[in-house]
Amino acid sequence: MSNIFSIGLSGLQAAQIGIATTGENISNSTTAGYTVESPVYQESAGQYTSSGYIGGGVTTATVQRAYSQYLTTALNNAQSTNSSYTASYTLATQLSNLVGSPTSGIATAVTNFFSGLQNVSNSPSSTAARQTVLSDAQTLATQINAAGQQYDAMRQSVNTQLTSAVTQINSYTQQIANLNAQITSASATGQQPNQLLDQRDQAVANLSQLVGVQVVQGSSGYSVFLGNGQPLVVSNQSYNLGTQPSSTNSSELAVTWVGMNGASASSLGTPQVLNSAALQGGTVGGLVSFVQDTLDPAEAQLGAIVTSFAAQVNAQNALGLTLSGGAGGDLFTVGSPVVTAASGNADASLTPSVQLTGDTSALTLTDSYALSYDNASSTWTLTDSTTNTKVDSATPGATSPFTIGGLSITLPSTPTGDDSYTIQPLSANPLSTFSVATSDPAAIAAATPVVVSAATTNAGTGNVTQGSVGTGYSTTNLPATLTYDSSAGTLTGLPNGTVVQVTVGGATTSVTVDNTTTPPTNPPYDPTNGASYTITNLTDSKGANGVATNISFTMSGTPSNNDSFTIDGNKSGTQDGRNALALANLTSSTAFSGSLTLTSAYANYVNSIGNTASQLKAQSTSQASLVTQLTSQQQSVQGVNLDEEAANLLQYQQLYQANSKVIQTAASLFQTLIGIF
Repeated sequence: MSNIFSIGLSGLQAAQIGIATTGENISNSTTAGYTVESPVYQESAGQYTSSGYIGGGVTTATVQRAYSQYLTTALNNAQSTNSSYTASYTLATQLSNLVGSPTSGIATAVTNFFSGLQNVSNSPSSTAARQTVLSDAQTLATQINAAGQQYDAMRQSVNTQLTSAVTQINSYTQQIANLNAQITSASATGQQPNQLLDQRDQAVANLSQLVGVQVVQGSSGYSVFLGNGQPLVVSNQSYNLGTQPSSTNSSELAVTWVGMNGASASSLGTPQVLNSAALQGGTVGGLVSFVQDTLDPAEAQLGAIVTSFAAQVNAQNALGLTLSGGAGGDLFTVGSPVVTAASGNADASLTPSVQLTGDTSALTLTDSYALSYDNASSTWTLTDSTTNTKVDSATPGATSPFTIGGLSITLPSTPTGDDSYTIQPLSANPLSTFSVATSDPAAIAAATPVVVSAATTNAGTGNVTQGSVGTGYSTTNLPATLTYDSSAGTLTGLPNGTVVQVTVGGATTSVTVDNTTTPPTNPPYDPTNGASYTITNLTDSKGANGVATNISFTMSGTPSNNDSFTIDGNKSGTQDGRNALALANLTSSTAFSGSLTLTSAYANYVNSIGNTASQLKAQSTSQASLVTQLTSQQQSVQGVNLDEEAANLLQYQQLYQANSKVIQTAASLFQTLIGIF
């Protein structure tokens, strides 16, 4: 009789546990991280009798979670990637909105500036036209400075989010470590503490949304590692992350691995800076990726555009004359390239001064360059350190400054050894330092320093352009007169030793004037094709070199014998707008990259940011869809199904009632037995 009672009681207890477990599932059906539970029953040990072993009822072995490690890991990884894309996309969209249209903002300011220079070329003596150009220049500088401030604000936003995310990461890793200890202690009884296991899995899920991690389950609980294997949790010990100013940009924060949580500062040592490979996935990974792949390159690209713009305008203005007749100076200030001497240089105090020339097409301004000197050959070599390709070489001797690959190099003295230097073409903060260099309208060098003209007495149809000058020009000891010798097909009149570059049909030859030979050596001229001339070294009557240099003009038509052409300094600069026109024509110059104008480069800059935002949006949408699918799969295994729980509740209720009936029957039989006696 007692055996029947015990069997019924075991069933009654099993039914109670089933009802309690079902109630727990129903109550936590909307609890984040809850894993559905179910009782596991097993038959109790039987009792031997002469009639065989008689069962002892039912035992509840455990209450287990419907946990799938595979689905949970897959979902955590997908959520980590989705959080990364979402963080990057959100910031990229903000940046795209700040940049705006490729035809407005900075692009409009550049167009207005060049249009104003066109007006100055038409009216070079107009102070009002010149003042308008300076006003447009100031508007452009304000727009560029505002862009710099926007980049600074976005960088500060990223820093704030990184700091917050690192604090949360440290909180979750400490929580996981504590739960490891609690679970290990609670499991000593032989039963798994499901509630603590759910809390730990939820903490890992939350951590995965902040940074990509790898989870390894061992006898002492979860061990959690970053992408590079750096530990965050091992058993009951957690390790902290931190932030510090980046070594490459002090306005940005780098994430560091600090060390064991709770350790003394003296035992931690120097925090280890984590690279992007260690911070894949999660909000932190998305923030780091945005800064490295979108924010920094975009700011550098815009910095390269405005730096090239300033270099081109300043270089061209230097080739003109101001209203007062002086040589043109800088119209814009944007900062100089950053030069760092190698530690092993023979003369550590010797550092060259570097400026950009007007033509930077040979350079990628966002790259880093190595300038090295070979003492044996007195040759300088410029190499792109980013791509490891040679850009240019030069053997200037004692000449300073000299030009190499779009850089103007000024040396205080010649190196005595094989010295080398690292050059960053962009200044530290080109957007913030960009400014208008003058407030004087007369500083716009609208006139060209030379005038080339045909004599009014010429009988032929020979024509010459008014002429132009190149970098480092000189007009000393002008005028110089050239006379056409039809029998020899040459231009005579230049002093012996004068060097002239002659270009015909794209082919250039160098001619050194020598009137002592028979026949004399003079620049040729063929009326059939015409020619372009550049006087690179005009001697004076005493044979001194370099008194007039880098003066160019073009001749066409058919001059008559003894027709003459004069090269002279500009005596009427207030009425000459040729250099202002050359400044205005920079809008179509491809000196920035060799293929893009400044306006098209800016349009590409804006479009590239918009394209990045679009790509990140597509990736974020696709990843969110994957997260939804995996969540559905995981919940089909681990989630609470209320219909199933309602059926279970009815089943356990019937089980409870049936076992109650067994106990009632046993009691009735017992009373009957008592009544017999």
